[in-house]
Amino acid sequence: MLPYVIINVAMSLNGRISSINGRYNISNSKDMDRVINLRRNVDAILLGANTVITDNPVLNFSKVRIILDEKLKLNDSYSIFDGRVKTYIFSGNRDKKIKNAEIITLEDLSIKNILENIYSLGIRNLLVEGGANVINQFISEKIFDEFYVFINPELVLNGVQLFSNGEMALKYKIINEDNGILLNINSIHTRS
Repeated sequence: MLPYVIINVAMSLNGRISSINGRYNISNSKDMDRVINLRRNVDAILLGANTVITDNPVLNFSKVRIILDEKLKLNDSYSIFDGRVKTYIFSGNRDKKIKNAEIITLEDLSIKNILENIYSLGIRNLLVEGGANVINQFISEKIFDEFYVFINPELVLNGVQLFSNGEMALKYKIINEDNGILLNINSIHTRS
């Protein structure tokens, strides 16, 4: 079994989710209220190690934090390891310990296998917040139930591009949100 998966991301008009210098505030206050509400209503939030390194997030309002860190390049100096919330790291590396985090070592780090392991932890709904590499893995495996993309009408000239190569036909609904647009993309499942 897999948890219910919600992907949420904010990007610039030209598809960037951060600047070349790292963290860049793309969401507006109304969108952040929506994101906080999402965080409060899921069992866990998932993100990749590069997002932890770039943004050093706290992930307020999360019940459980899950980090994908294949090579275990993180250390316990990041805010996410503050000990306030149960934190799991899925990795292929067994050689390290991180304060206030439980490391789950898997040989198969495919998204489907990770999700099966997340489900076994009692997590039934999951918010995926980034970064681009992690989100694109969910997209390429066609595993998500809801997908929200907040689009800020500004340009970020140098930075991390959200979508990787390829194409996929999607059905979506457009919602105007203050100085931005929210795309609500219909679910795509490959759960066999």
